[in-house]
Amino acid sequence: MLVAILGSGRIWTTRVNRHSAAHFNTTGILASGKFRHRSYIYGYVRVDECTGFHPESAHRSLHRVYDCEPLGVWQGKRKLFLRKLLPKGTSPERYLVRISSIDIGWIARHNVWLCEAGEVVSFSEGNGQQESLVLLPAFGWLCGEKKTLYLDPDGRHPGIAELRRLEHA
Repeated sequence: MLVAILGSGRIWTTRVNRHSAAHFNTTGILASGKFRHRSYIYGYVRVDECTGFHPESAHRSLHRVYDCEPLGVWQGKRKLFLRKLLPKGTSPERYLVRISSIDIGWIARHNVWLCEAGEVVSFSEGNGQQESLVLLPAFGWLCGEKKTLYLDPDGRHPGIAELRRLEHA
């Protein structure tokens, strides 16, 4: 699966072994001045240092496309493994998007809030806040109490897409 990165969760961790490091990203909410795990659905995105990725410069990965394994479950946790950074201009099949209740209002997660082709990687909730990492196809949608947004890809630049407000007729 080819995934363009449009956003990341607020929590980064790194695991180092003798040969390399792996970086993990997930969602969190602000509690006592720090972003903390408050997982309703726990999942993470993994990217290895050998791809050239470093969390302190995560912004360099925005709009870049990675070759990934499909979203899977390992030891009860959802995982998305970004295996290899692909050349600029590669067209993605999905987009990794971070969305929060600040962006669209409260997400009624027990209702339909995500298009059928969308997949939740991670979802945190607490202290009146929500944050989610989701995989969306082009033109996929998600909805909160204030807005419904859809993902509009840039036809000229394959890794770029923008969440736009869906106007109701």
